[in-house]
Amino acid sequence: MQHDRFHTLSRLAAPAILAVALLAPARGDAQAAALLTTTRPLSRSVEAPRPLETPRTERRASSRLVMPVEGVRPEQLRDTYDDSRGGGREHHAIDIHAPRGTRVFAVADGTVLRLHSGSRGGLAVYLLDDDGRTRYYYAHLDAYADGLYAGQRVTAGQVIGYVGDTGNAQPGDYHLHFSVATLSSRSRWWEGENRNPYPLLRDAESY
Repeated sequence: MQHDRFHTLSRLAAPAILAVALLAPARGDAQAAALLTTTRPLSRSVEAPRPLETPRTERRASSRLVMPVEGVRPEQLRDTYDDSRGGGREHHAIDIHAPRGTRVFAVADGTVLRLHSGSRGGLAVYLLDDDGRTRYYYAHLDAYADGLYAGQRVTAGQVIGYVGDTGNAQPGDYHLHFSVATLSSRSRWWEGENRNPYPLLRDAESY
C-alpha cells in the first residue's frame, strides 16, 4: 500500500517539477533580459522594452539591402567613411542627407537591439541583422517610428524612424548617420569591426 501511494504522489508531483524547470530562466537569458530592461523610453513613440527575440536564421529572398533613407538612390551617396572628425576620430559611417522627417527604413530583416539617446548620436537605433552578427546603427533621428521598441522584429523596408539633426549634428543639417559593424559577440552589441556602408549600399533597393 505504501509503495502504491509513493508512485501516486510521484505522478502528481512530476508535472509541477517539470513546470518549474521549464520556467526557470538560463543564466544567459537573465543577462539578456537585464540588458534590455535598462533601455528606457526616450520619446513619446517608444514603448517599454520587451524580451529580445531570437533572430531567425533564414534570409529573405533578396540579399540586397534596402536604402535606409526614402527617395535616395545609390548614385546620390557620398563615401564619407574615412572622413576625419573632431578629436582625431574617423567617421566610419556615411551621412545620407534628406529633408527633416524623411522616412528611415530597416535595411534588412532583423531585431531592434536598442533605442539610444546621447549627446553625440542623438536619437539612435541599433539593429541586428538576422545573420546574428551584422549590426546597423542609425543616428541623428528626429523621432522613432510609432511603437518602436527594443526587441522588436522588423523587416527590410519597414519604417523605424525619421531623418533629423539630433545629437551633435549641426542644427538644420538634416541627415542620417549610418554605420555597419560585424560583431564578435552578440552580447557586446556596442563593439565590433567597422565596415564601410558605401559599397554595401551601391546596389541597395531604393524606396
